[in-house]
Amino acid sequence: MRTNPLMRGFTLLELIVAMSVLAIVVSLAIPMYGNIVAGNRTRAAAYSLVSALTLARSEAVKRNAAVSVLPFGAGWQAGWEVDFGGTKLARNEPAPSLNLIGPIAGVSYQPNGRLSTPGMVLFTVSATTTGYTRCVLIDPGGRATLNPGERHDGSCV
Repeated sequence: MRTNPLMRGFTLLELIVAMSVLAIVVSLAIPMYGNIVAGNRTRAAAYSLVSALTLARSEAVKRNAAVSVLPFGAGWQAGWEVDFGGTKLARNEPAPSLNLIGPIAGVSYQPNGRLSTPGMVLFTVSATTTGYTRCVLIDPGGRATLNPGERHDGSCV
């Protein structure tokens, strides 16, 4: 059978093979996309927490008064707020699919920018579905730092 050289396109067999390959690639990519989204949510919440802690520290020094970062609602999962004597300076709400563990009473900064409590303070931000974990550490001087690595076992060690 001769084909006309002006006719272009795909045969039915070529189209079926291409669609099959596309379906396989998509079925493999969707679960990986979920992991990427969970990792990004964890990272964003950890950065947001570091930002709130940094704001509280700088406001304590600027106002020469104690400023706190407190959980609201049912705990840290519900979000946190920067509080200055009853005045809310900032409020953050993390993604609902995250576990956030920190000190129950919150973190309070002295007017000199140091922590009110002795020792270091640790926050753990983890995704409930994948176990990706980011750790926020506050040293006794009051500086909040984000653990550079991302853990997959739920620990901060």
